[in-house]
Amino acid sequence: MLTLAAHDLKFVVNYWRLHEDRLIFGGGETVSYRFPADIAAKVRKPLEEVYPQLKGVKFTHAWGGTLAITVNRMPCFRRPAPNCLSASGYSGHGVALAIHAGKLMAEAITATGDGFDVMASLPQPTFPGGVALRFPLLLAGMTWFSLRDRLGL
Repeated sequence: MLTLAAHDLKFVVNYWRLHEDRLIFGGGETVSYRFPADIAAKVRKPLEEVYPQLKGVKFTHAWGGTLAITVNRMPCFRRPAPNCLSASGYSGHGVALAIHAGKLMAEAITATGDGFDVMASLPQPTFPGGVALRFPLLLAGMTWFSLRDRLGL
């Protein structure tokens, strides 16, 4: 079965895909490590902006997590220890990229492909300013790009 996912062109991305008779939609991320009190309400606003005809639709499920954004927006593939694989930093594109990462990890485990190691060989730039400036710069950058999204720039 082919799984297709879509996303918009905003910096703070909205993403979705169909699964059987359901729409799986993600959006409205925050840069905080705190989860919103009402995750469904957080996602409802961008859902209704993309699909106004779904205004007030009942949600069957809502979940959240922290957003892992890399400097170059490319996922980070690593072998942190022997017999250990890691893939993270999907930068808001996890609906599509996590499926591909899982395939590459399965191929790495079964020695049927080298795609995981190709991805792991890509350079991962470090965050400018190091640990001390990571959160303030992230907050400033995400606020700026979120504002641009809202203004349609």
